[in-house]
Amino acid sequence: MNTGRHVKRVLIVYHSFDGTEMGPIRIRRVARHLLRHDFQPVVLTTPATARSTVELPEGVELLRAKAPDLAAIYRKLRPRNAPPPGTTRGVNQNIGFTSAVNRWLMVPDKQIVWRRAALRTAREYLRASPVDLIFASLAPRTNLLVANRLASEFRLPCVMEYRDLWTGSPYYHLDQATWLHRKLHERMERNAIRGATRVSAVCRGIARHLQDRYSRELRAPVALNYNFFDPDEYKAESSPERTEGPMRIAYIGAMYTGRNPSAFFEGLRSFIDRHAVRPDQLRFRWAGPVLGLPALDAMLERLALRPYIDFLGQRTHAEALSLLQESDLSLLIQAPGDNIHIPGKLFEAMGARIPVLAVSEPCEVTEIIARVRAGWTCAHDADTVANTLAVCRRHVESRQRWPFDEAERDRFSADAAVGGLASLFREVLAS
Repeated sequence: MNTGRHVKRVLIVYHSFDGTEMGPIRIRRVARHLLRHDFQPVVLTTPATARSTVELPEGVELLRAKAPDLAAIYRKLRPRNAPPPGTTRGVNQNIGFTSAVNRWLMVPDKQIVWRRAALRTAREYLRASPVDLIFASLAPRTNLLVANRLASEFRLPCVMEYRDLWTGSPYYHLDQATWLHRKLHERMERNAIRGATRVSAVCRGIARHLQDRYSRELRAPVALNYNFFDPDEYKAESSPERTEGPMRIAYIGAMYTGRNPSAFFEGLRSFIDRHAVRPDQLRFRWAGPVLGLPALDAMLERLALRPYIDFLGQRTHAEALSLLQESDLSLLIQAPGDNIHIPGKLFEAMGARIPVLAVSEPCEVTEIIARVRAGWTCAHDADTVANTLAVCRRHVESRQRWPFDEAERDRFSADAAVGGLASLFREVLAS
């Protein structure tokens, strides 16, 4: 941190700061790197639990507001159905009852039970230790409600970040059960945006949606601050070139109904048959859950792909990054028709310096891949997937490093990305 300049204090409102999902990972990165851009973060969050095993950034003050641990409570309510060994649905769960509770009673989300304690803790702190600005990131949506109330009460500028859509989400029916629920969500979101000094989005599609829907409420155009990779989280490269061995394809993260892998697996089978690829020549290394794909096991059996697949189960974020670095390419699956979201694994692959294979229609994802020269893209079509895998194999067999556009890749590194967010903070404070 540059101690020759005045350091501003920012209150970050984020439920489950020490969670293991990509949202908490991003916010921890933001907090850690803001310190390098003359902002001292103070994080308003929930208490640590027995599941809190992540390493928290040094130099960040934490305000722990007590709240029920709903994840632990819900686990006790769910049937413990152990899947047969070797299946891909090891983390699929029977969540009917708890989903119903969330849909009908938890508005805008289940983290609403934390709101009162968060406000009480933050009020006590801010009366004794003022901050210059408030920053909150969605999801969960409750973060925005807490930030909006605090900004109003203490007359502070507030930046709200959208990492996902709220009322515009194509999955709104999962947590907005009735017309009344939708109206409540719409009113909450409109009030939150009206109270924000600036709104930021992590991709162009979300920014456009907010700009179109809330043009009257927004005080300024929606800013764009992408997700990013953090070079500090990757182990040092031991060799500049790939060693001998099978082609290794990594898939890190969840597979679910929207990101259906059918076209990829059909194309993989076709590629294997065309080129007589043996299991010792190709490994598909799969780490993460499967949600809402009950026919997946049957499809893998029908295609006889199990000898080529290494099911690795849930892995920590650090383990996932190591897995990427030890792979030749990273698979991305963009849901057909989704021209808004950008999978976080795109940026993680950039950090690991391996190319991606993106099964995606043309959208912002494919534009970024082309701009950064980050890998290959292909349609949701088995034949196209098979042809693209053949091209990937030729690169792997060349044993050459992937030729990224380094200047474009650096734009998605932590220092550049958080530097852009810090610039937005300074702009807000100067206005």
